[in-house]
Amino acid sequence: MLDHRYHDDHLWHDRTERLTDAGRLSHLVFVDGRLVDAWSERVETSAYADVADRHDEDRRPQVVQSPPPPPRHVQALHWLDRVAGSREELLAMTSSPVALPRLRDHLDPVADEAWLVADELLGDLRETMLPADLAPPLRECLLLARERLPELAERMTPVRLAAGVAWVVGKANAAIGPEGPVTQIRIADHLGTTSLNACGNQVLGHVRRLGWVSARPWSAHAPALTAVGRVELLSATVRRDLVELRDQSLAEEHACRHADGAIPR
Repeated sequence: MLDHRYHDDHLWHDRTERLTDAGRLSHLVFVDGRLVDAWSERVETSAYADVADRHDEDRRPQVVQSPPPPPRHVQALHWLDRVAGSREELLAMTSSPVALPRLRDHLDPVADEAWLVADELLGDLRETMLPADLAPPLRECLLLARERLPELAERMTPVRLAAGVAWVVGKANAAIGPEGPVTQIRIADHLGTTSLNACGNQVLGHVRRLGWVSARPWSAHAPALTAVGRVELLSATVRRDLVELRDQSLAEEHACRHADGAIPR
């Protein structure tokens, strides 16, 4: 008596080899629900070639095109908002002279001794290695830090506080660092500290205006300024440069609107 199970196993073994030899299109033939034949062939010349093409397309890696960068003037204006605050603030500070605020007019020499010591350290630093027009921003930064957190001088010590203020204002004006006229190492050595960057970030957290980080628009030739969002922490020279950059960017924006027909001629 024929054992159909044994017979079918041998047939399936033979047909499995035929399925894997010829190509991607496979045929299975069933009679009464039982497999009786199987073979493969090339799909490219069959009626199913378009199906194979669609499968190939689904498996093909999809290339997503990155959106083009915003126009140069858009990048510059967005960056200027992060660096110097509003246009009105920048223009107001640039058009009027900035007087150097007297720290002793704001502080009690007994209760605020640590802040006065930090101010003296900053004064010595200004006289020895920092640009003269950084004097008002350094004083403003010190007063702003005290207004936000009066006990900061005790938490940091006057030396570390002075180092932090110098770092914030120096980086905000591109006056210290590899691209500036004075390195962080020289300032740290002068003040007798080894952690200028850490001190600076601690002060920055109390004086910086919060906002999304905006990439520096290299194509607009923007200076390497650390964004603090406060025009009062910028020197007169930097403010003039930023006003010029804003005027150029606004002129480009106006020209683009004319070109797009958004503004009637």
